[in-house]
Amino acid sequence: VILLLNRPRYVSLNMPVASWGGGGYDEFGDRNPLTVDDIRQQQQQAIDEQDQGLDMISASLARTKQMAIAIGDEVEDQNDLIDDIKDKTENVHTKMNRENRHVNKVLEKSSTTMLWIIIVCLFVAIVVLMIVF
Repeated sequence: VILLLNRPRYVSLNMPVASWGGGGYDEFGDRNPLTVDDIRQQQQQAIDEQDQGLDMISASLARTKQMAIAIGDEVEDQNDLIDDIKDKTENVHTKMNRENRHVNKVLEKSSTTMLWIIIVCLFVAIVVLMIVF
């Protein structure tokens, strides 16, 4: 039993074909004006239409594949850029920590130096006072 496009009824190829060259009979025993060649032609037309549809789907899938490959390449490039940024950020962070330690050492030395200057000034003042009095 074959479903014909554009016809609401089924046509059986197993039904006898009239010997006078007319069409066959449908499943209800009614005379069917379609010949076997007509049916084959309709089937071939349906197959051709399906092939065209499949070709369109194939082309669409090929474009989708190319887009997916391009997106994948772009994601890889972006990941490389992100990795570079991460590495540079880590380097900057390490340098900042090192410089902060240096600044803290300088500040410690500065305050110690200031205390030494005050001590030396007081010592000189005491010595001057001892000499004058």
